[in-house]
Amino acid sequence: MSRPSENDLRLLFVTQELDRSSTNLAVAHTWASELARQTEAVHVVAARVGEVDLPPNVSVYGLGREQGRSRGSAAIAFGAVSTRLILGRRTNAVLAHMVPAYAVALAPLTRIANTPLALWYASHGLTPMLRRANRMIDAALTASFDSYPVASERAFVLGHGIDTGRFQPPDERKPENGPVIGMAGRLTPLKGFEPGIEALAALRRGACPEARLRIAGEPFYPSDRAYVDELKSLADTLGVRNAVEFVGAVRGDAMAGFYGSLDVFVNWRAQPALDKTGLEALACATPLITNNNAYRGVLGEHSGDFLVGSSSDELAVGLSRLLGMPVDSRQAVVERLRASVLQEHGAPGLAVRLAGVCNALRKGARPEFPSVAEAEASL
Repeated sequence: MSRPSENDLRLLFVTQELDRSSTNLAVAHTWASELARQTEAVHVVAARVGEVDLPPNVSVYGLGREQGRSRGSAAIAFGAVSTRLILGRRTNAVLAHMVPAYAVALAPLTRIANTPLALWYASHGLTPMLRRANRMIDAALTASFDSYPVASERAFVLGHGIDTGRFQPPDERKPENGPVIGMAGRLTPLKGFEPGIEALAALRRGACPEARLRIAGEPFYPSDRAYVDELKSLADTLGVRNAVEFVGAVRGDAMAGFYGSLDVFVNWRAQPALDKTGLEALACATPLITNNNAYRGVLGEHSGDFLVGSSSDELAVGLSRLLGMPVDSRQAVVERLRASVLQEHGAPGLAVRLAGVCNALRKGARPEFPSVAEAEASL
């Protein structure tokens, strides 16, 4: 039997949404475009399809959820198209993106076809479905050692894959009346926007009376709407409501403009994980401050300047210190960090690594990347 060729990879990529302008999942479109450069063909199955601009070797199969198709009807369509692609040998590797249920549903088909199945998952959510998927897949792929909640020998750390063509520094930064601090993400308690508002109040009472906070994002779950009201109430109580701007959802293709409008971006999490927002900000040459220890490797020797404790007081001190640095010195550091982010977390590089994993699995070989279990054992 002949060995698989490195350039005949035909990948089935399954994702919730394929839309270059998506506020939450524009990255899936970026990945599909970059994976097309590393494969013979990419077949994308997406629950929702929006604005798409992809190379000719990418085929898109929408399940119609954006048109109001029911979950049950979409599931039937998912089964039909997946069966046709996998059992029809039109694909020779499968990658499910962020949804363990996709991997569970596809596993019986991939077993019949002897096709490797991988799951990309970068979250703290250790659900029963993820546990089940972890037993059924050939490999789990994630961004950092703390982004996959199962200490598995088959969970490999590949870094992120941000759109380095989109996330670039602005040609010029428009002057503002006072420093502008930014935060972004789904407006949910896990993201921890309260410290940002509390730190803003402390700054305005002290070193930066003109400081403002700009928050991009929208609620995801219905329960999150009450959380947004709580944030606005907190800003009122602290007397900074007029200095806090909730800009709402920002299209994926407009986020670079958001980062470029800031003097500093705050990446804040209740639990550490290497999420994309801080990397995107650095790619736009916007200084980053964070309590997120997962960024220690990204920040390296500059962690002392950009990594702070998890209280709002510590955030305020860190912001004051960062904003007080000479602009030239601060930007020189940020440019070095930007170069590192582009090399280690750009979508072109990740696509090469994803294709490498799939080709290794097709050969029955272990992918040559560190595993989450190895990291756990070294602690």
